[in-house]
Amino acid sequence: MKIGGELLNLQTHRKVAKVGMSVTLAAVCVTALGMLGRNKDGFKKWHVASGVAFIGFSLYHAGLYENGFFRNMIVNANKKKAEAKRLASDDKA
Repeated sequence: MKIGGELLNLQTHRKVAKVGMSVTLAAVCVTALGMLGRNKDGFKKWHVASGVAFIGFSLYHAGLYENGFFRNMIVNANKKKAEAKRLASDDKA
């Protein structure tokens, strides 16, 4: 499968991770406040789910910096794309 464009942009991934962390953290806070009332069971399920999502986005975010797993995948894909483009231009010449 070929990927390109914004999917290979490290800054786009970092923005997505930050927005995801912000939204899920807000959901954790809102559902925690909702658990103070009488309908605790309904909010508890959403609270746990948003907490798990927050952890996932945090791990994704951490993997986009320094020697993180996701950063290395994106950098390697960019290198392969550049090498393929260079080889294609060499073949035409």
